[in-house]
Amino acid sequence: MKAFEIEPKLKPDMSNFLIHMTGRDAIKSILKGGRCKGEGLIRSQVPNGSKTDSFKHKIACFTETPIFALGAFVAISKRRDDEKMEYGVGFSKTYMVESKVRPTIYLDNDLLGQLFAMSESTQSEDTESLLNSLKALAHPLGETSPKQGFTWEREWRYVDETGFYFDHKAIEVICCPKEEQIELKLILGDHAEKIRFVDSWTQYKDYTQHIEHSDFKDKITERMAVYDQDEIEEFLKGYDEYIESLREYKAYLSSLQINVEAIEKHLQELFEWKQYVDAHTASFCGHFSEDIIWRADFEETFCPDCSRDFDEGLARVMRED
Repeated sequence: MKAFEIEPKLKPDMSNFLIHMTGRDAIKSILKGGRCKGEGLIRSQVPNGSKTDSFKHKIACFTETPIFALGAFVAISKRRDDEKMEYGVGFSKTYMVESKVRPTIYLDNDLLGQLFAMSESTQSEDTESLLNSLKALAHPLGETSPKQGFTWEREWRYVDETGFYFDHKAIEVICCPKEEQIELKLILGDHAEKIRFVDSWTQYKDYTQHIEHSDFKDKITERMAVYDQDEIEEFLKGYDEYIESLREYKAYLSSLQINVEAIEKHLQELFEWKQYVDAHTASFCGHFSEDIIWRADFEETFCPDCSRDFDEGLARVMRED
C-alpha cells in the first residue's frame, strides 16, 4: 500500500487528497483563473498572521484533512466561518507530491528562531538556498500561544511567487453545497463528469453527530454498570409508557415533516431553475442560450449569435482598414 494513496475507509485519519479550502466567489475565480480555458490557478500569498518581516515567501496552501472532517475549518476558525469557507478544490496526494507540494514543518519557538537567525547570517549560496527552502515550509508550533497553534490544519504548501496552476482534468474533488454544483459543473465543462462533488459541511455534521451519539451511548453504559439491581428496576418503571409517548410525538413530527419536505422540494426546484437560467445567460449581451460561449479575450460569456456577430464585425473592420 502506497502511503499517499491510503484512504479514510482504511485509516480514518488519513486522506489521499490535498484540498485547497476557499469561499464561494473565490472558487469560481480559481477555476477560471488559468492562462487558458481548462486551466485554473490558486494564487499564492504571504500567510495570514505572519508576524515577521523575514517571512516573505508566497505560498498556496492545502490540507490533507479527510473530506468528512473539512467542516472543522469553519467550526473552529471564526475567520473561515465569516468567509463561508465551505468550498474546496482537491487533487490526489500523489499528483501534488509530483507537483512539488510539500507538508508544512511545525517548529517550536526556539527552533524556529534559530532557523530564521541562521538564514539571516552570512552563509554560502548553497546553505542560504537550503535554509530559505526550509523557511518557506516552516510554521510556528504555537506551544506557548493561547490557541496552541495550527497543527490541526495539517497544512501542505506550494511555494511560488504566482501560485499553483492546474489543469481541470487534474481535479479529483470539488467541495461545495449541493445547490452550487450546477454552476461549478458548467465552468468545468466535460471535466466535471470525472470529478467527485461532495457537500463536505453536511458530511462533517453527520460524522460529528455520530460521534456525539456514540459518546452518549458509552456514558449510559458506564452509568448502568455502577447501578445495583434496585436502582435499575426503579429506572425501568414507566419506561414503556415513556417510549410510547415518544413514538406518538415522533408520528406528529413526521406529519409536519411531510409538508416541510414538499415545500423544500419546490424551493429547491425553483432555486435550480434560477441557477440554470443564470448559468446560461451571457454576461456580455444578457441573452439566454443553451450553448453559452466563454471568450478569454473578453473574460466574459457570449451567446453564439452575438459572438459570431462580433467576430464578423471585427473582420469587416479589419478588411476596411
